[in-house]
Amino acid sequence: MLIKMRYSLLFFAVCSQAYALDHASHPVQQASGSRQIKCPSRDFSEFIKVFSESKEVQIKFTKYPLREQWLDLSAMPEPKPVMQKSRRNQIDFPVIPDEAERKKRDLILRIDEIKSNRAKLTLTKDDTDHLVNYFFSLNSCWNLVRIEDWSL
Repeated sequence: MLIKMRYSLLFFAVCSQAYALDHASHPVQQASGSRQIKCPSRDFSEFIKVFSESKEVQIKFTKYPLREQWLDLSAMPEPKPVMQKSRRNQIDFPVIPDEAERKKRDLILRIDEIKSNRAKLTLTKDDTDHLVNYFFSLNSCWNLVRIEDWSL
C-alpha cells in the first residue's frame, strides 16, 4: 500500500511539473463550478463583437506565440518594422480596446476582410497616424494570430 501511494505521489508530481513547464500554452482554468469560455461564434462578425469586449475572451482566443510587428521609430535613416513572437505573459491585454474605450479615444474598428478561414481587422483614428491591423484564423474557433502596428 505504501509503495502504491509513493508511485501515485510521484506520478502527480511529474504531471504537475510537465504542465508547469509549458504554462504559457495552456489556458488558465477558471475556478471550479464556473464554466470554461466557449467559442463565441464561428461567424466572424459575431465572434469579434464578443472578442473585442472581453479581456478573458481575448486571452483565450489568441494563438501563442502571437506574432507582433511594430515600427522601430528610432531606426535610421527611417523607421523599420520589427517582428517578435510573444508568449501570453508578454502581452498586455486587452489587445483590442472595448467599445467604451474606443469611443473615449475616437478609435474606429472595422472589418477589412473575411474569408472562409481568415479575417483582418483595422483599428484607426481619423486624422492621425494610428493604424493597427489584427489577423485571425479559423480552426475550431477564431484565433488572433498576428498584430501589426503601423502607427508612427
